Amino acid sequence: MSVLSRYLLRNFFTFFALVLMGSMGIYLLIEIFERLDDLIEANSPLSSTLTYFFLSIPHILYELTPLATLLAGLLSIMLLSKYMELLAMRSIGVKPWKVILPLLLAAFFLSSILIILQAFYIPKATVRAQEILQMDFQNRPLRGIVKENRLFYLGDNSIWATELGSPDAQRLKNVQWFSYDKEYVIKQLVAASEAIYSGDEWIFKHGLRKLRNEKESTYSVDTFETLNLDLAEAPEDFVAIKTPPAQMDMVSLWRSIQRLKKSGYSAKEQETVFWGQILYPFLGCTLLLVGLPLTMSRDRGGLSIGLGLGVAIGFIAWVTWSFALALGTTGTVPAFFAPWMVHLVLITMGYALMRRLRF
Repeated sequence: MSVLSRYLLRNFFTFFALVLMGSMGIYLLIEIFERLDDLIEANSPLSSTLTYFFLSIPHILYELTPLATLLAGLLSIMLLSKYMELLAMRSIGVKPWKVILPLLLAAFFLSSILIILQAFYIPKATVRAQEILQMDFQNRPLRGIVKENRLFYLGDNSIWATELGSPDAQRLKNVQWFSYDKEYVIKQLVAASEAIYSGDEWIFKHGLRKLRNEKESTYSVDTFETLNLDLAEAPEDFVAIKTPPAQMDMVSLWRSIQRLKKSGYSAKEQETVFWGQILYPFLGCTLLLVGLPLTMSRDRGGLSIGLGLGVAIGFIAWVTWSFALALGTTGTVPAFFAPWMVHLVLITMGYALMRRLRF
């Protein structure tokens, strides 16, 4: 590694740490003020509060890292420009790509770490933080969980174990439902290949039913093709428990996509989120590809100019990214192509700016 590359990377990682810690502190401060009423009303223990904010940090890092990468790169170049070091490089014939390439490689390194964390840790921490928020801060008991694509739900004196056969939970697959009395003795058990919600009742298909005889304390078992039951639980109860695609890890999200497609349902939202999770960490790289040539084309500049330019580019990219994902979710463009749109536009702009850049 050359002396110039080491010098650039030292400045880059210093600025990256400062920007990331500062923006994360502001983010957490806003989060604390937003949750302040819930914290006071719930009177939750300090340990739960600290755990919630600690588990929120990985998601905050995931959201802020691309912007912090962009700002760190721009501030590094602005620092060189401020002290006339860029001018010195021009005078001795240093090519622009020798300045830009080390920063792009550093951004790619950070993006790779981020995507690994997103694949294995960040969604799990986010889900756990939401559980603490719901149970300890908002005093809403957790009625169900989703584990390995299977939903477990605690109803009114009953328990469901099933898979969602459709996004709106109007159709369930591999259903097990049983009810119990006040002494937790099973009164009725139904196991069926599927259950469809029609009107105000559930229609179970292709299964068996086990009923308890209260007088003799024995059970009878019958098979059925269809069984109609008027139960308290509705599809809306299951949808409320389902983990949103944005909070699912990549493996679970991919399995959900395959299950929905196999059942004949649209998986546009899940596919868009899946590809967005893969490509979002690399947004810092393509943003730098645009921001660095713009910054280096200036003869002089200060850190405040670099900070303002980075915030402006980052805001425009965030709006464009959200718009592209919305197009993918609605099916206007293919789900795979939606997040790529932003990267392709930024890469094209960066290439054009690099061609115009002259030292």
